[in-house]
Amino acid sequence: MLYNTLLGIPHMKVQRLHERYGPIVQIGPNTLSFVSTTAIKQIYSFSNAFDKSSVYELQHMDGSGLFFFKDKASHALRRRILNRSFSEQALSQYHEHLVGEVEHLIRCLLEKTAEHGQVDLTRILPQYAFDNINTIFFSGHAFPSLLDSDDPTHITRWAASVFELGEIFSHVEALFHLTMCIPGVSKLMPFGKISVDAAERRLRNGPAFRDGISYWFDGGESQPKLDASDLPIETETILLGDAVGGVLVLMFYFLIESPKWLHLLRGELEASKERAPTQWLLSLDKLDILNAVIQEGLRLGTPLPGFPRVVPDDGAIIDGHHVPGGTSVSVPIWGYHLSKEHFSDPTTFDPDRWIEDGRFSSNKGTLFAFTAGPFGCAGQKLAYAQLRILLALVVFQLDIVPTPEFDPVKFWNGVRNRRATTFPGPFWVRVAGRGDRGL
Repeated sequence: MLYNTLLGIPHMKVQRLHERYGPIVQIGPNTLSFVSTTAIKQIYSFSNAFDKSSVYELQHMDGSGLFFFKDKASHALRRRILNRSFSEQALSQYHEHLVGEVEHLIRCLLEKTAEHGQVDLTRILPQYAFDNINTIFFSGHAFPSLLDSDDPTHITRWAASVFELGEIFSHVEALFHLTMCIPGVSKLMPFGKISVDAAERRLRNGPAFRDGISYWFDGGESQPKLDASDLPIETETILLGDAVGGVLVLMFYFLIESPKWLHLLRGELEASKERAPTQWLLSLDKLDILNAVIQEGLRLGTPLPGFPRVVPDDGAIIDGHHVPGGTSVSVPIWGYHLSKEHFSDPTTFDPDRWIEDGRFSSNKGTLFAFTAGPFGCAGQKLAYAQLRILLALVVFQLDIVPTPEFDPVKFWNGVRNRRATTFPGPFWVRVAGRGDRGL
């Protein structure tokens, strides 16, 4: 699998192996891959979900971070602290800032198109994603706006490199530990310093409102609080955990290539705004087409391999087969989402698969984009809120058209993933306002 990882196609390789050999395949000397809903429940979701594998020991920063806790008990203690920043109360307080960041993006899309005649979505959407998390969690103190500065220090690129190196080293763990013993090697991984600087700026300047980090330190006497020494590594986790930029690039690709759904979505948004002109953004979770588009975009827009877990010492029965203790097991996200056993015509972007009797239903299939269980993504509610607001405002206010030289087939076939999604080249589009369509 190391060779396929270097090529950026491990998700494709595992998916093809399952397609050829069935729901259980061996992908390494001590590694099994499963693509069943039962396996998701057994490996990830139940109260006795398996602990993380040794891959999560590949830590290049000091401190203890949520992502690197391998056992459920330690993870749960830290999760209690971080969960407060993703509560319903917190999300409601973030709302105006989420809207403000999307309005900032819309202005930049229009300005860059006016200045250059086109804008690259693979560049601007990840910049927006980092600006958004900077505002929500760091009150804007982590770094200057990437949208305004065009990311001169390549923060988005360095963030992707953390994922890519981690995925490569996961196949040669001993090499990682040897590499980290080399004096000065940390300077070759500048995202660690970016995270430390961001944490220091936030502590020095304080919150401009009750931002995400405020919740980590304001637990009250009965609630655990984050130790300030762990803020840098949790800063890296929260910055790297925001993978919305890459997902958004692919969502706009799917919508542009599916004009039927773009038209239906725009009609739903216009009707919603007409019914409640000043409150429509507060009820986006009730819009059937919007949520179906997001669900389908997440299904096809997360080309990830599996998140490895380790079977307990006395072994386990998975999908009716005994698996020895110590075996590394996973369910590949991309392989599961493209399995014909779970989704009909799985390579087709079809939000209708999430609509039943005219209403959105997340229960029509199992989405595994955020994994599941006690180690599942803590920020998925925030991600959904961010995706709803961005798609609603951008689709309502703007027309986005690819430039004539854009080749959609070449673009899609060139998508790669080494835990971070990368693209074969720019996604050039022209952006125009749709008349008087502001808030």
